[in-house]
Amino acid sequence: MPAPKKARKSTRKTRRKAGRARPKRLTAVAVGEAVRIPVEAPNLITRYDPARARGARGAEAIEGIVLSIRKIASGQLVAKTTGDLSGFVLEIVHNQTFRPYLSSDKNTGGPRGPEQVTANPAWMRLRELLREMVESKQLVSAASEGLSKEPLRSLLDGWRVVKVKAQHVEAATESRSV
Repeated sequence: MPAPKKARKSTRKTRRKAGRARPKRLTAVAVGEAVRIPVEAPNLITRYDPARARGARGAEAIEGIVLSIRKIASGQLVAKTTGDLSGFVLEIVHNQTFRPYLSSDKNTGGPRGPEQVTANPAWMRLRELLREMVESKQLVSAASEGLSKEPLRSLLDGWRVVKVKAQHVEAATESRSV
């Protein structure tokens, strides 16, 4: 008679991991895409410190829209990454730009604004505008003062832009309430 199988001990950590699906890593990124930078991303390039932004609400991933993609080797702006993602730096318009308690009425769609950032008219318009600009070969970045020129200047104010290496981004889940 075979020995009875031992019950596998379940820890809180293994239950938590089993209950959540990991967003998929991207193989290519384009301007205008909604992306997510996990809290544990090791290589943020700007002074934005997620540890300080956590506050009392706990750890929070950075989500936003890709504003620009710069090829590290040449410094040239591109519309989409190709090959190895570690050769590109992304500028991402942080979703905090569209949150009612952190931004102006212009960014949030009015004093009350929608619950979901992705339902915000300014968020949708920015994403659409960036895609249109790519089609017409107009690539902008915060570093080249592209945010202070029309049509982007009149769309939003108080931009929050985060720079990160492209290898650290994941596909954003747009249905989440942020």
